[in-house]
Amino acid sequence: MKAEYNNLVAVLGPTNTGKTYLAFERLMSYQSGIFGFPLRLLARENYDKAVKKIGINNVALVTGEEKFIPKEAKYFFCTVESIPKNINVECVAIDEIQLASDYERGHIFTEHLLNTRGEFETIFLGALTMKPLLSKIFPNIKFELRERFSKLSYNSNRSFSKLRPRSAVIAFNVNNVYEIAENLRSHRGGAAVVLGSLSPRTRNAQVEIYEEKKVDYLVATDAIGMGLNLNIDHIAFSSIEKYDGRFKRNLYTTEIGQIAGRAGRYENNGTFSLLKNAGELDIKTIRDIEDSNFIPINKIYWRNSSLDFSNINNFLLSLKQYPVHNYYIHKKNATDEINFRYLIEDQNVKKLLTTGERIKILWDVCRIPDFQKLFNDAYVQFLKTIFLLLVKNEKIPKLWLEKNILGLQNFNGGIEELSLKISQVRTWTYISNHQNWIDNEKYWQEITQTIENELSDSLHEGLTNRFVDANSKYFIQSNKNEFNQNLSVLDDKIIKINNKEYGSLHSFNLKLNKDAISNSLFSLTHVKKLARKMIEEKIKIFLNAPDASIGFGNINEINFNESIKIYWGEEAVGYLSKGPNIFSPNAEALSNEYISSENKLLIAAKLQKWIEQLVKTLLWPVKEIEIENVPTNVRAIKFNVFENFGTLPIDKFGAFIKNISIEEKNLISKSGIRIGAKYFFVPNFLKKAPMELSAILWCVFNNYKFDGSLPLPKDGRVSFEVQNQMKREYWATIGYIKLNDFALRVDVFERIFFIARQKIKKGPFIDSSDLMNPVGCDRNQLKEILRFCGFSVLKLNNERYLFYNIIKKVSSKLPKNKIKKIDIKKKSKTTKNKNKKQADPNSPFAVLEKLL
Repeated sequence: MKAEYNNLVAVLGPTNTGKTYLAFERLMSYQSGIFGFPLRLLARENYDKAVKKIGINNVALVTGEEKFIPKEAKYFFCTVESIPKNINVECVAIDEIQLASDYERGHIFTEHLLNTRGEFETIFLGALTMKPLLSKIFPNIKFELRERFSKLSYNSNRSFSKLRPRSAVIAFNVNNVYEIAENLRSHRGGAAVVLGSLSPRTRNAQVEIYEEKKVDYLVATDAIGMGLNLNIDHIAFSSIEKYDGRFKRNLYTTEIGQIAGRAGRYENNGTFSLLKNAGELDIKTIRDIEDSNFIPINKIYWRNSSLDFSNINNFLLSLKQYPVHNYYIHKKNATDEINFRYLIEDQNVKKLLTTGERIKILWDVCRIPDFQKLFNDAYVQFLKTIFLLLVKNEKIPKLWLEKNILGLQNFNGGIEELSLKISQVRTWTYISNHQNWIDNEKYWQEITQTIENELSDSLHEGLTNRFVDANSKYFIQSNKNEFNQNLSVLDDKIIKINNKEYGSLHSFNLKLNKDAISNSLFSLTHVKKLARKMIEEKIKIFLNAPDASIGFGNINEINFNESIKIYWGEEAVGYLSKGPNIFSPNAEALSNEYISSENKLLIAAKLQKWIEQLVKTLLWPVKEIEIENVPTNVRAIKFNVFENFGTLPIDKFGAFIKNISIEEKNLISKSGIRIGAKYFFVPNFLKKAPMELSAILWCVFNNYKFDGSLPLPKDGRVSFEVQNQMKREYWATIGYIKLNDFALRVDVFERIFFIARQKIKKGPFIDSSDLMNPVGCDRNQLKEILRFCGFSVLKLNNERYLFYNIIKKVSSKLPKNKIKKIDIKKKSKTTKNKNKKQADPNSPFAVLEKLL
């Protein structure tokens, strides 16, 4: 592909600048995309994030050891080595492009830098050191330069004993890592361990105990420098020398900066230092690291990617092809090339290389990663055996696979033995994911992945026991199917060890007994293992459970200062969060270490389906599809009424309602909306269940937090006294009108207003049971209702109220202290006879006279 493109963007900056987050969001804004990462761990992490966002069927995961590619997949999250070359997508993003200068893997990053493109946009992510070289290669590239969210500064403390909590100690030798971790266990209670050779599952488990603050220290190699975003406050270097596969050398300033930059998360500042025996850093180097001011990269590794497989000579010549620019370093003696050159001299192999197809098979075999780091003849012989089996049988025989793979199912052993087994099974996981090499590849992929997971759990357990916990005697002999005889489970819930209760299952989580673990942080490895197995079974039951078993629990017991929980029976399994609109909240699954990412997605999907169906059923017709050719005013009324949960003052549409046609009125009525004198309302929303759901949705969308329960009517009451204060919008949400400390359901209000209007046609009237009984209110509450309706009120000497209309335009609401109290005394007959002028029979005084 051409190197010159106008749609290239380079997002460059140091660690903690949000580059990956920015690229992820931009990639997901397109219809399709590929995201290439330097580590399988990062590819998996962002794959899980994408699955959560758009669903598991739309996203693919492609690494050397994992290939999950749904037919409908539009987005591919890959390791750089596994980026597919036969698909077209709208956007491509490649992370950590400065690795194009890496001796081992640089040529692979360069290949994708030059050739892998998105139809509309290609994004390169990496260090600022790549800017000058990218400008040379791509003159039209656009740059987005980003700065750290937090400050990184040097700390002069060199004492190991004064190392503060939430620190990571960096070493570049496995033995040094273990030595430091044991020291921290002896003096600080323990440490998590992160090595580049660990499987992603083990590495995640070790990181988890650090992130959950079960230990305050982390010991790591330079594997921490890429992709691990941890809550680290301080990075301490025990050495600034490393062996890079060829020779021992001092770290480059950029490498120190990359690792030190892991200190400080988002806007929290971080520090770094060198321990006593690590040597010294000069002032300029320290300033350069603090300011992310590093020497630009001038050259990157390159190898021809257009290989000619027609014959051996042409293939070797295509590998020898030199780059055309002096800023490329021709990659020689890559591991795959060394293996290939060695094997083509083997007579048993050489005689079989008669076709381009066989040459291609040998080349693919030579690219099998050496996870064991053997670097010797044994690995080349292993590759030779694979090639001969493929040529002879076309597929690797089942019996040979069983012999080599199933023997790794012994999960016992020390840290070194388990690490070796993991590296071996990773090789078989890679082979099982290579297309057309084995029969029934899905079966073998599951087998190798299961073995890797079990070995990873055992390795995590071994690391934890060695560097954190000395009290694991009840668990050392345990394995997947057999737990120690001192361990028992009561009622499928309570876990006991040696007759001591260690924890109990609640929902999909294990609640540990604090008394049982007070003297040991990590003696519960097998308790957790058992709990994880039990929780897996429980999740399966939940996923098949009917929707009727899911709910919000007792609404009066909901804590509105927290997220609103979703219950399965009496156990919380998820919660609601704000969604794109008030009727579409997001249902999230509760997180904990016992729920896998896949199960978490399945739980969330079931809860999401449940809440969507609940809204559609209880709040009909808000989710109904809009009928075409509906008049604008009718459409506006429907939109506004439903946006306000079915209760809306009618005055905004007063002019339209006065001249509404029968056809338009029918359209509104068919939508479930009723037109009152003062309000539009939806009778379906005024029932108990829809009302409670509306109140919950309003609180979630508005992120409304408060102490106490929601003010809602009890026992089907149409009115109630209000104890706590809520926002004015809340009352319309539940279909009530709030008058001082009294709430009245809107449809009942309309009924009372209708009765009052009928009465006033005959003249002023006094409070009566036909007005109060439908509401269930007293005279004072009726007074507030009718004042709200626009009636004037007089208080009589017998504590009753007279309601009337004043012809003059005066305020329909009188202040409380201006309600008139009239004392009417009976007049004598003589007085009546003397008064020749006859009173108006409809005046308030005439009515009073009749009443008295």
